[in-house]
Amino acid sequence: MTETLLAFATDYGLYVVFFVVFIAALGVPLPASILVLTSGGLASTGDILLIELFLFTLSAYILGDQAAYQLGKIAGPNLIEKLSSHRRMSPVLDKSEKVYRKYGVFAILLTRTVLSPCGPYIAYLCGVWGMNRAQYSVTALAGSSIWSSVYIMLGYSFAGNVPEISDLMRSVMLVTLAGLFTLGFGYKLAVSWKAFKRQLV
Repeated sequence: MTETLLAFATDYGLYVVFFVVFIAALGVPLPASILVLTSGGLASTGDILLIELFLFTLSAYILGDQAAYQLGKIAGPNLIEKLSSHRRMSPVLDKSEKVYRKYGVFAILLTRTVLSPCGPYIAYLCGVWGMNRAQYSVTALAGSSIWSSVYIMLGYSFAGNVPEISDLMRSVMLVTLAGLFTLGFGYKLAVSWKAFKRQLV
């Protein structure tokens, strides 16, 4: 599927990027990151304008985020039940719920960068649970801007090495995620220690 999408991207460019990123933002498993990386490489050769690629990618991500949020808001808890009934979606949905309950609004930013597979499900959950739309939109915009910029510029800067970049990004995301969880654990440990010291006084 990836090779087919890349061939379409070469022929139809920005429209394919927009479609794939939008659909991926709704939770459909399409290789949006690899496509955007490759498109960044095409921009470096002049086949696609860099600013247009960024605007198309970011617009698709924003619209996909808003569509997922709105679907969650309209469908309500029934949507969560339907998603949970699918064997493939259930584990990711459970993970998304845990991330949201642990990090709150920060989970929106987190799942558009280092935990991007959970991004669509966080959007659905925010809609279902009635998060303030302005708060959701601002945080989602920040996350999608980071995602779009990083993948496009990596592809632009290292055209011809997309598979290696993709593997590197996965490694970086895993290391970053491990660091965030370590910081979170350290913070909780510090809070618990302070509470324990107060009890001793």
